[in-house]
Amino acid sequence: MNAVIAGYSAFSWELAELLKKEVDGRLYFVLSDPEQAMEASLGGDIIAIEGDLTDTGILDQLDLDRCHTFVAGSRETEANVLSALYAKTKGAQHVYARVFEAKFMPLLDSLGIIPIQTSHTAAAFVALRVRKPAVSELVSLPRGRFELDELDVREFPELVGLRLGNLQGEHLHIIAIAQGGQTLLSYGAVVERDAKLILIYDHAIKRQLRQEIRKVAAQAVEHTRTG
Repeated sequence: MNAVIAGYSAFSWELAELLKKEVDGRLYFVLSDPEQAMEASLGGDIIAIEGDLTDTGILDQLDLDRCHTFVAGSRETEANVLSALYAKTKGAQHVYARVFEAKFMPLLDSLGIIPIQTSHTAAAFVALRVRKPAVSELVSLPRGRFELDELDVREFPELVGLRLGNLQGEHLHIIAIAQGGQTLLSYGAVVERDAKLILIYDHAIKRQLRQEIRKVAAQAVEHTRTG
């Protein structure tokens, strides 16, 4: 599925950098400045589109009906809201709009658009680090030790049929199963073919993660046989 980032700001530029290797599909970046559009497209992982984020002619080029994530992230609240509303009506699944005043957040929520207020988000993160430092270590932010991630079971068919409670290793732990519209935490929950798994793992094994997951699966199979 595709993703779209619309509008320039330091926030949207950083978001594009973070997502460019992660999107399973095309990553579009709508930028009004031609030089910024050229720079964004140099790496080859981003499809930069020169134009205004409120231009419906531009937005209609972005396959919005096949868009998994749409983020309106410019420095203008009005443009972000209008762009996000258009994307929502055209079928984008998960739509975000950056706003600069908290008063807009309930309205966007009611329309099925997720509001982003970067100062609010930053403050919440700092508060979390101050109040619950052990919890803050569990997320993949710059100083965290651990990575929290999502895994598509279709990439690891050997996990199908295994129980959640057996899927843990020395450096990683699968903590939940998302399937059938539910998130399952029970020890006895069984992994289905179309599920996604939520896992936490140590940054130290990031390059060997796939091998570690297969090792955990093999251990779970052995535990099932002997248990």
